[in-house]
Amino acid sequence: MNKQASVSSQTNGHLKKSIIALSISTAIIAPASFAATNDKEKNLKDVEVIDVRGIRASTTKNLNTKRFADSVVDSISAEDIGKLPDVTIADSLQRVPGIQIRRSAGEGSTINVRGMPQVTTLLNGEQFLSAGSLTTVQPDFTDIPSALVGGMDVIKSSNASTLAGGISGTINLKTRRPLDLDEGTTLLGSTEFTQGSYSDETDNKTMAFAGYNGGDIGVIVTVSKDKSNLANYRLGSTNHDWGMAPFEGGTCWYCPSQPLNNDGDDDDAEFTYVSYGNVNRFTERERLGANLTLQAQLTDSLEFVGDVFYTDMDDADRQQGLMADNAWGGHWAWQDQHDPINRGLTPGGKNFYTAQDITLNAPRVVAHSESHTNKRESTNINLELNYQGDGPLSGSFRYINGSADRSHTENVAQGYMTNGLAHGLQRNDGDGARPVNPDGYGPGTIPVGLDYTGSHPTLSVPSIDGEVFGSNINRYALSSTYSENNFDEEAALDIVRLDGKYEFDTEHLKAVNFGVRFGDREVTRQEYVLLAPIASPDGSESIDIMWKDQGLALYDTDGSGGAPSSTAGDLTVGAGNLIRYSELPKGWVQQTSDFGPVSPGTFYFIDPRKLDDPFAFQNTFYPGNKRAATPGTSFKVSETTQNLFVQADLGNDNYSANVGFQYIKTELDIVQNLVGDPVCQACPGKVAEDLGDVVTKKEYSDFLPSFNLSTNLTEDLIFRAAWGKTMTRLDLADVAGGLSISRSRAGDELAAREGISPDLLIATNAQMQGNPDLQPWRATNTDLSLEWYYSPSALVSIGLFNVQLESFIESSSWTAELPDADGVVRREVAVTGLDNAPGGTISGAEFAYQQAFDFLPDMWSGLGAGFNYTYSDSESGRVDFNGEQLPLQDNSKHSANAVLWYEKDGLQLRLATNYRSKRLASLSGVGGLEPNGLAIWTEPTTYVDISASYDINENVSVYLSGSNLTEEYEVNYAQWSDNQISQNVYERRMTIGIRGRL
Repeated sequence: MNKQASVSSQTNGHLKKSIIALSISTAIIAPASFAATNDKEKNLKDVEVIDVRGIRASTTKNLNTKRFADSVVDSISAEDIGKLPDVTIADSLQRVPGIQIRRSAGEGSTINVRGMPQVTTLLNGEQFLSAGSLTTVQPDFTDIPSALVGGMDVIKSSNASTLAGGISGTINLKTRRPLDLDEGTTLLGSTEFTQGSYSDETDNKTMAFAGYNGGDIGVIVTVSKDKSNLANYRLGSTNHDWGMAPFEGGTCWYCPSQPLNNDGDDDDAEFTYVSYGNVNRFTERERLGANLTLQAQLTDSLEFVGDVFYTDMDDADRQQGLMADNAWGGHWAWQDQHDPINRGLTPGGKNFYTAQDITLNAPRVVAHSESHTNKRESTNINLELNYQGDGPLSGSFRYINGSADRSHTENVAQGYMTNGLAHGLQRNDGDGARPVNPDGYGPGTIPVGLDYTGSHPTLSVPSIDGEVFGSNINRYALSSTYSENNFDEEAALDIVRLDGKYEFDTEHLKAVNFGVRFGDREVTRQEYVLLAPIASPDGSESIDIMWKDQGLALYDTDGSGGAPSSTAGDLTVGAGNLIRYSELPKGWVQQTSDFGPVSPGTFYFIDPRKLDDPFAFQNTFYPGNKRAATPGTSFKVSETTQNLFVQADLGNDNYSANVGFQYIKTELDIVQNLVGDPVCQACPGKVAEDLGDVVTKKEYSDFLPSFNLSTNLTEDLIFRAAWGKTMTRLDLADVAGGLSISRSRAGDELAAREGISPDLLIATNAQMQGNPDLQPWRATNTDLSLEWYYSPSALVSIGLFNVQLESFIESSSWTAELPDADGVVRREVAVTGLDNAPGGTISGAEFAYQQAFDFLPDMWSGLGAGFNYTYSDSESGRVDFNGEQLPLQDNSKHSANAVLWYEKDGLQLRLATNYRSKRLASLSGVGGLEPNGLAIWTEPTTYVDISASYDINENVSVYLSGSNLTEEYEVNYAQWSDNQISQNVYERRMTIGIRGRL
């Protein structure tokens, strides 16, 4: 077999083995549930099937799929078994025109098609469960080992026979079928090692494939296991959702009593965040994936296919960071802006200033350690019975069962370097008042430099009394620790579907496809925090606490020994409970200077690996922790769908077309918790009373007509036109959940103005977690394209698209009167949540060029190239600070890919670049700028990847690959391109491996 591109003559036999007679199936399944089929093979009856080995063969197969598809489709094929063109599925998908990806720790995780993330992903033409995103229709691609996938189709125009669920497109992941292998046994394995430019570990990945084709029966087993350690860094603002515009002369809770500057007036406001930092983040992932497929030709007309698709991933996102903050709300006038820029007037008529060179007069500076862990597991089972007889009727019966679960934890430890006096935190262990961290720096604020003017945002710390800030371990104490946002999720999926096809021998009508489908998905989420009982000095009472801050009101922070709270009583941390870093067990504390491309200094941190088990860590210092449910973010949702489709296939020698409709009825049973008042003053706002269930039943229906036309203008020139209505299923998390109120310490200034305790937790904002009244995204799509296939391995195409959004879901904000932690309503606060917005458009164009230069002489005939460019313009109906219209979130107006490859005499080389123009990251609500917020933008990015392999002989190959060769990073700015706020820095990854086959 030619290892570059082996061609077999499999035609109608294997291409039609996915249908069962409707007459047989109807006796099994009631006609109340309808399904959509994905019968893409009908236009490939006379097309050679490519056994892909190498870049050239993969390119040829991709063009074949696109050319003979019955809708607007782009395709990606693995270059060999277990070998997609890039490291991850999402990384490979980004090479397709119109696809943009989002990254997790530098790896591609989710995608947009034509600027929209409302993209459904199918597995062999049907819905499946991904443990990383149980409530959505798009999986987290980091869950899925790329070795399990043999190819992907990106379906951009709707047709009635494709399961609806994507607004702008559908991704169909395809696994291999054993009867498509060479007859006999196929064995293949690979092992590889990867090193990052910032991480120290050497990662490994192993894949094994075994396949058997016995003619009438075949089996495939694929197993992939890998472990990776990914370095990525966060520099600058640590939280884009906590921006404020404190202004002079105001009475708002975040407005200072003193002037912001000394210009002699009170008409100024300045932009600030609650926290800034230089943070290193290391993500450790262990992935296991397995796929088992059995295919049997039971009779000449009856075939059975069974698939088990299993994924299991454990990951931990660990971080250590030097962070300076304003004590979360107590000190908003905490910065001196150098060379500020006047950005115009706020809605309140204040001059609004931003700066890139700032001194933070930080009341609190901490060595922050944090760990987020996930355990994800999913199993998807597919059973098919396919019938293809001698007559015109064919069909299939299919049953799908999926189960998935995810457990997530978050655990935080903050080592104070400041003593706490700058924000009023004292303690009393029975021997009088003293600072909460008596050995820390203070009593005043610490001048921390924040400089955005260089290549990367950098914090700088001062020397105090001849000692470099943070250099002395005796200054550190574990003054705050907590575990929140933990959750357990589980989901179940059951699908039964019937598909049928009746062929006609007429001049234009070729076949009628029809199907019914019934689907049921159920998702349950239980979110919780960890609470520990903190006892009074005499042991007479205790209160459960999440934020174990040695400085809450509960801990007698005024140092007087008196009862600061009538609810809490006179509670204190207790003698001997001051947790100094210098006294922690060996191995608990690390000295770290690794902050990626910046060097703020060397600091001491609790090893975040100690935080992986929240119960063990929290119980070490505060015994007796227990789970406490957060009712506002816990829910149960059941989704039942019934589908019916009918599609007519038309065509002759000059054209092919299909016209049809899909009808979908969706029923939702939503169980939300009725959220009551806070359980106690010292508990966080979202640990509230669960006052019972709120059950909402809703249903909606969608009628989705579609039309696709493909006509041969010449032998090699194809014109396509497509029109259709689309919808995407609701994210079940968006319709469930209650109202969660965020509260922070009042602080001295607000306490003086309102006559309250500075330690009272006051309502600062709120989030409506779920809105049962949401309607799904709906749109009408139009596509026009020209495709010129001027050789078997060459294409030039141009396409126009338009997506008219009839309704979409967006974040909205309003104000409401909400109580502080003591139950008293004192002010209105901002509330954010999701709501439907009318209208919106995406329109644009796609250009693609692809060619193998096999016409060149000698060694140059191994060259090939590809280029594509997408223009995608959108309107969301939202406006920014200046009142200007904003695009849809995360949509880049311009994106492009360029690939140069070479394949000759066993040598394969590829250089690939991916470009995205700036995109809207979020519209951030900023206190003082209501009703408009600041648009948070991500600057343009260009990623460069390379791969190379060499076939030592017919059975053994060695390969090398590099991703993100230039160490590209993402820069975020608020509203103005010269107002940088943060960076996400990713590393270069280099891989070397060996592959063998028998």
